[in-house]
Amino acid sequence: MFKKIDKKITKYLNYDKKFNKVDLITIAVIVLLYSLLSFYRLGSNISPNTFDRFKISDQLIIELVEPTDIIQIKVFSGEQNSKYSLYLSDDNIDFDYYTDVQGRGAFSWDIIKPKTKAKYIMLEFLDNSTLGEIALYDNAKEKIKIKNITHENKKINNLTDEQDTIPNKVSYMNSSYFDEVYFARTAYEYKEDIPTYEWTHPPLGKIIQAIPMFITNHLSPFNYRLMGNISGIMMIIIMYLFGKELFKKRKYSIFASLLMFFDTFHFVQTRMGTVDSHLVLFMMISVLGMIKYCNNKKVLYLLLSGLFFGLAVSVKWTGLYCGLGLAIIYFTYMIKHKEFNLKHILFGSGFFVVIPLIIYISCYLLFPNNNLNYTDNLGSIIKQQEAMYNYHSKLEAEHSFSSSWYTWPISYKPVWYHLVDYQDYTRETITGIGNIVIWWFGLFAMLYLIPKIIKNKDKYSYQLLVMILSLWLPYVFIGRIMFMYHYFPVVPFMMLALVGLFKDVEEKLKLKYLIPIYMVFVVLFFIIYYPVITGNVVSTNYLDKIQLFKSWYF
Repeated sequence: MFKKIDKKITKYLNYDKKFNKVDLITIAVIVLLYSLLSFYRLGSNISPNTFDRFKISDQLIIELVEPTDIIQIKVFSGEQNSKYSLYLSDDNIDFDYYTDVQGRGAFSWDIIKPKTKAKYIMLEFLDNSTLGEIALYDNAKEKIKIKNITHENKKINNLTDEQDTIPNKVSYMNSSYFDEVYFARTAYEYKEDIPTYEWTHPPLGKIIQAIPMFITNHLSPFNYRLMGNISGIMMIIIMYLFGKELFKKRKYSIFASLLMFFDTFHFVQTRMGTVDSHLVLFMMISVLGMIKYCNNKKVLYLLLSGLFFGLAVSVKWTGLYCGLGLAIIYFTYMIKHKEFNLKHILFGSGFFVVIPLIIYISCYLLFPNNNLNYTDNLGSIIKQQEAMYNYHSKLEAEHSFSSSWYTWPISYKPVWYHLVDYQDYTRETITGIGNIVIWWFGLFAMLYLIPKIIKNKDKYSYQLLVMILSLWLPYVFIGRIMFMYHYFPVVPFMMLALVGLFKDVEEKLKLKYLIPIYMVFVVLFFIIYYPVITGNVVSTNYLDKIQLFKSWYF
C-alpha cells in the first residue's frame, strides 16, 4: 500500500511536461494556504475618515461638561502628522502648559496621559497638522463627554463623529508604521486629489496602493496594505512558474514557491503598506518573460518582459538594475545565436525603452498634483526627475537600522519596523528578518552557480547569476544609507539558485528526502519567528531567547 502511494507521489512530483490542470490545482492550494496566513491580522478595516486640518499657530479648544480628571487622551493624525503644544485650564482664560506632542506619523493613534483635572484642553499647533478623532478618558477608563470643540470660535464636529473607530489598544492593526507614514499618506492623497507628499519615488506604486481606497472610498490599514499583500501572493505564483521553466519538474516548482511562502522577510515586507512588493513582483515577471523568450523566441514574451520592466521602473528607480540584467541576458542571447541585427535592436529599443517611457510619463500625467512640481507636461516631469536625483544622490542621513550591502545575504542587521512595549513585560514587534535557513544556504547556492557556468555552460545558472549581481552589486557604489530591504529583489533569484543546488545534489546522490527534510527546518524557523514578523504580542523573555545575534532587534 505504502509503495503504491509512494509511486503515485513520485509520479506527481516528477511530472515534467507543460503546465496543466494539476499544476493549477497545486498552486491554487499553496496560494490559498498562504492567503489565509497573510490576510490574518493584516490590518483593521476600521479607521477615522473625516478630518480637520490646522495651520501653524492655530488653536483648538476642547470643552468638557465639567472639570474632570483626565487620565488619557487618544488622538488620531490624518494624512499630515500632528504636532502641537497641549495646555489645560479650568476657566478657558488661564491655560497651563502641559507638554509638546509629536505624533507618531500619518494615520496613527497617539496616547497622551496628562493625569490631571481640567475642563478645557487647548491644542496649539506647531506645524501644519490633520486630526481625525479625539477621545478623553477618566479614572474609570470611561470616555469623558465632550461638550464642544471649537476652532477659530467655530464649532467643529469631525473630531467626535467616528467614536466607534477608537481602538481599545493602539497597535499596528490600527496605526501606520515605518514608511507607511509616507506611502500610505501619498496613496490617500492620490485618492483625494490633493498635493501628494512623497515625491522621491515614481508614482505607480502609490497609485496601485490607492486602488482599494478608490474602490471603497474608505481609508484603513487593511486597504493601504491590501495591494502589497496581493503582490506578495502573486510572487509565490511566479516562483512556481520559474520552477517549471528552469527545472522542468513539478517538485522543484513546489519547492521554489514554498521557499517564498516561508521566507520571513517576504512575509513582513509584503504585508506592509509600502511599494516594494510591486517592485519585486514586476521585476520577477520581467525576468521570467526574458527567460521564456530566450527559450522559444516568441516575441510576446519579450514584449511582456519590457512591459513589466517599465512597470518596475515606474515604482522605483531601482527597477533600472533589473534592466541592466535583462540587457545582458538579451545581448548574450543575440550574440550566441548570431541574431544581433536591426530587427532585434528595434525590438529591444521598442520594448525596453519606448514602452517603459510611455508608462513612466503616463503615471505622472495621470496624477500630476504633488508638493514639488505640477507634472502636467514633459518639462515639469523632467524637472521632477532632477529633484529626485538630487535628493537621492545628496541624501545625508543616519539610521540605527541601516546596513551595508555585504551584510544582507546573511540577514545580519534586519530592519526593526515597529515596536509597542507593554508594562507586563510583553511586546508587539515587527522586524524584517530573513529566514536564515533559506538565506544562508542561498549564499552558497549563489556561489555554486559559478562552477556550473564555467564547467557546464549552464544557461540558467548564467541568467540567475546575472540577475543576482545586477540587482545587488550596484549598491557597492552607493554612498547614502541603505537597508536590508534593498536586497529584497535579489531574494527570489537567490531562492531559484538554491532550488538548482538541491536539484543537483538530490539527483547526483539520489537523496530522495533531502528537500522535505530541509523544508522542515525552513518551516520551523518561520514558526519560531512568527511573532517577530506579525506583530503578535509576545513576552520579552521569549524574544530574548530567539535573538541569535546582537544585531537582531525585536
